[in-house]
Amino acid sequence: MEILHAFGIDIRLLIANLINFLILVGVLFKFGYKPILKFVRERQAKIEQGIKDAEHAAQKLSDAAKAKEALLTEAHQEAQRILARAKEQSDVHTKAMIEKTQREARDIVERAKREIRLEQEQSLSAIRQETAALVLAVSEKLIRKKLNEKEDALLVEKIIKDIAR
Repeated sequence: MEILHAFGIDIRLLIANLINFLILVGVLFKFGYKPILKFVRERQAKIEQGIKDAEHAAQKLSDAAKAKEALLTEAHQEAQRILARAKEQSDVHTKAMIEKTQREARDIVERAKREIRLEQEQSLSAIRQETAALVLAVSEKLIRKKLNEKEDALLVEKIIKDIAR
């Protein structure tokens, strides 16, 4: 004991600290370690259940993806059949429309040619009448005012300018 005393250790104080330490360990074990251990076990159980649920969901997702792929394949095939029928109907309708349009275009061209010929004939007739009227007007003015050749030329130019306006 003297050795302990030589180092400055009081045995009573050491025993009291040891008892306090054991009480503290007992309280921590009772109120700290057990609840923490219980919490960890519950958390571990939840994680395991979550993993099982995730595996189950992954399996369902895989099954749904396979079903979706089958439906998409079937829908694609049906769409191809519908497009083929629509293309056939469109081709028939397009041919009919082209033939109708060509007939109408030919009719329009024929009508336009007839109208152009008629307008040409009317224009030529109008030009002939105008020319005849101009010649008569020039002749009349020349006859009324018979001058010399120089004055005749000036008078003709003046009449042409008046008519051109």
